[in-house]
Amino acid sequence: MSIRLATSLAVLAAAIGSSALAADWGEDWSPEEVYRGAYSTEPKDWTEMGDESDGIHIETGLRYWYSWGSQNFELGGETFSESDNAHSVEAHIRVEEDSTSTYAKGWVGYSAAINGEFTDPYSSAPVTDGQLGYGGADFGWNAFSDGQGTGAGVFVGYNYWNNSPRTSRANYTTATSAGDIAYSEDTGVWSLPGDSVDDKLELHMLRLGLSGKAEVSDFFDISAEVAAVPFATINGVLGGHAGSSDGTLGPYTGCPVLAPDACAPLFFKASATEITGWGYGGMAELMAGFHPTENITLRLGGRAWYVQGTYDATYTGALVTAPQIQPEVDDPDSDDPADTIPADPLYSAPTLELDDYIQTENPFQLFRYGLLAELTYRF
Repeated sequence: MSIRLATSLAVLAAAIGSSALAADWGEDWSPEEVYRGAYSTEPKDWTEMGDESDGIHIETGLRYWYSWGSQNFELGGETFSESDNAHSVEAHIRVEEDSTSTYAKGWVGYSAAINGEFTDPYSSAPVTDGQLGYGGADFGWNAFSDGQGTGAGVFVGYNYWNNSPRTSRANYTTATSAGDIAYSEDTGVWSLPGDSVDDKLELHMLRLGLSGKAEVSDFFDISAEVAAVPFATINGVLGGHAGSSDGTLGPYTGCPVLAPDACAPLFFKASATEITGWGYGGMAELMAGFHPTENITLRLGGRAWYVQGTYDATYTGALVTAPQIQPEVDDPDSDDPADTIPADPLYSAPTLELDDYIQTENPFQLFRYGLLAELTYRF
């Protein structure tokens, strides 16, 4: 009797358990009921860069800038001017972040060719070479943005500008003592060792400005920016600043007069002319964009940069006293005091004196403007 009861209870328990288990497997369920939703999203459903829902957008590409430039430097009442046209290739990138309506962009460019002409107090000649390089970065905020590409805002940035077309190269002496001067004891002819340098003009510029962009349609947009340059530094070398009246370092004749008379010393530059200064100006850019595909944009427009200010010019100068003919001396082989012979050496050694010079608050102007073409890929 007890064995039959135990067996019946075991069969009943098994039947009840089987029904409950079958009911559980028959119900609809999903991982969200067990796990948090973030773990149930498959990787294929994540937002990819470039999707409409993506909060970061990147534009990058190449630009071509055909520009006309001019520069004007006043130094000691003399004018050094230059004008040219240049072909430059430029790379750029822009990153936008939707949630904060901010962006950052950067650019770097270098000239492929420069041609023009220059004029200084000593000569005029063509410009056929040189350097034009630049680069910078901006950080901006689109204060008025619709999140669809249209907006306007403010930015702050920095721009480096190397504007150094090759003009004249003026000679300066490298002599640091009279022993560096070559001369003949017999004829008095003398000359100086020398060197020369090209112009090298570099500017570091602060940019504060306004920018805007309007998506006119799916195929066309307009973008513009205008920036004040409240402060810019300029430094480098003014290579065309000559250091002597004829621009050469010799050869020169000796001084043919006898002491106590003497020839006036001659002045020569003994270093390159270093310049350091500051200025201010403005920069502007206007572009019209066309979208042949969803990700590719072709833009055409123009750009202009202008800076003016003052600078100090420093250099070392050398005063050279030429070898001077010596009076005749008594003839040691004659008893007659009136008998004389030429001195040996016939000409005395030259002398050299170095001094540092500075010319302050010299005005300058730099201007460059031109046509800009851009090919950009957006993702």
